[in-house]
Amino acid sequence: MSKRAEWIGLAVVIAVGVWLRFAYFHLLEFQGDEAFAANLALDALKTGKLPLAGLMSSVGVTNPPLFAYLLIPMFAISANPAFVSGCIAVLGLAAVVITWHIGRKYYGPLTGLVAGLFFAVSPWAVVYSRKIWAQDFVPFFATATMWAVHSLVLGKKPRTIFWCLFLPLCVIQIHFSGVALLGAVVVIIAWLRPKIDWRYAVGGVAAALLLMAPYFYLQHQNQWADFKQAMNQVGGGQQWEKLGGVTTHPINGYRLPSKQNVSYTLAIMNGGRIEDVLGIGTARELDRAQIWGRRTGGDYFTGHQTLGEWPLTLQQLAFVVALVWVGIVAVKGTRGLKVEAGEPQAGWILIAWVVVQLGVYTMAGLWTYLTYFAVFYPVHFLVCGAAARRFKPAVVLGIAVALALGNVVFMFDFYRFVDKYGGAQGTFGTALGHKQVAARYLAEQGGDKLHSDSEAHLAGKPNTVSPLLIELNHEGRPELPQLEWSFLISQAAGQGRGALLTNTTIVMVDGNREAFPPELWKQLNQNPSTNFGPIKLFFVKRS
Repeated sequence: MSKRAEWIGLAVVIAVGVWLRFAYFHLLEFQGDEAFAANLALDALKTGKLPLAGLMSSVGVTNPPLFAYLLIPMFAISANPAFVSGCIAVLGLAAVVITWHIGRKYYGPLTGLVAGLFFAVSPWAVVYSRKIWAQDFVPFFATATMWAVHSLVLGKKPRTIFWCLFLPLCVIQIHFSGVALLGAVVVIIAWLRPKIDWRYAVGGVAAALLLMAPYFYLQHQNQWADFKQAMNQVGGGQQWEKLGGVTTHPINGYRLPSKQNVSYTLAIMNGGRIEDVLGIGTARELDRAQIWGRRTGGDYFTGHQTLGEWPLTLQQLAFVVALVWVGIVAVKGTRGLKVEAGEPQAGWILIAWVVVQLGVYTMAGLWTYLTYFAVFYPVHFLVCGAAARRFKPAVVLGIAVALALGNVVFMFDFYRFVDKYGGAQGTFGTALGHKQVAARYLAEQGGDKLHSDSEAHLAGKPNTVSPLLIELNHEGRPELPQLEWSFLISQAAGQGRGALLTNTTIVMVDGNREAFPPELWKQLNQNPSTNFGPIKLFFVKRS
């Protein structure tokens, strides 16, 4: 492959990656977790005090605060969640470029282009680079760890051990799935025994522990409660409602945890299990209570698909076949059979990256979510690229481009679907653009009263006696609005003095967060209302 063709190919890969990550930017996700993280960062900027902990994990354990620390410089530039999401998208693109570099340097130009292309167009890699969520930082850190491991083992740079240990320890502080990544790195180093500069090894661990110091202090103050809770979860201590194999809640569309670790490992490669974010609107068989069908006439995401999911399945099959081939080469090299220089070691790195992390999840007995498996990046893409070296470049690039186009079409349909409904009846919820417009209106109408309610909610002291704004949940029960509303309203506050009568309550209904019976809609529609896309506001007079 000529250098000119290689650089043109890289430019195309980056351009496609940019388009997928920045297209439809009004359709960003922004939920309670994102609002909580944003508030942590802004509060640190306002008070000058760093938070001691981050978000609450799905297993009921408070995360370390590194995620919030990473957000602080971004929010120092702009408090607009869309801007910060854009910064995170740039990190996602950086992971693509790093993957290309790893492939090119240690496997060859063809591997670099194929790996970079698959990473750039992977639907889940795109989804996990477009919102203010801890897991959206994981692909960058995991990819940087892969780079460091290759540099240590294949590049024979002993000082790189600093990054080999520091980076996965940072991932643990962002999301606890980093434990699996650390396990893979330790096994790779123990098995391949590269030359190590132990001074830098100690330095990497010490630097990571220094970042953890505030979290350790908090745990000491709380009698290490989070560590005890974490140990209770290991070995299957989690208790989840079992719904007969259903992985998407039949009412609210939210993802349910499972132990389908192998399925998740494959799905994270591209857009498999997209119902984890699109919920019951993904397919008719997921909408058992006919909630989406009743609201939309059955216009499900799978009905939009112009190519179906077969390109995703073909990619996953190609990865499995390529992984087997990489394993065979690694074993042959271990037995002294003839292989190319460096191939066995590279093979063991890729095999261990998959097998060890899968083993950690299996031995831990945890109920997992698809998001946990972003830590596997970028192994799927490198494995496919490494195996592709055995074939003619023109054939490989033709197949890779065809499969990549399937991903692009998949993402285009994804955006078209959420654009039509302003979001989805799953964890995606209603898109940020609609929420920001509604929040500005609420700030104008609610004035000082709604501003003070929002500030109290963000501070953990919500007004539960006489809130001006309430939200109806999926079943139609009134509750305080989700935290993202308090954040967005507080950011937009000051634009109006409040035009509502004192005996009026704003009842908010999120069209992507409701499963109401017709009788409730009939009752709501008796009140004055306005709407902002899927967000409907009803003005109810209190007696």
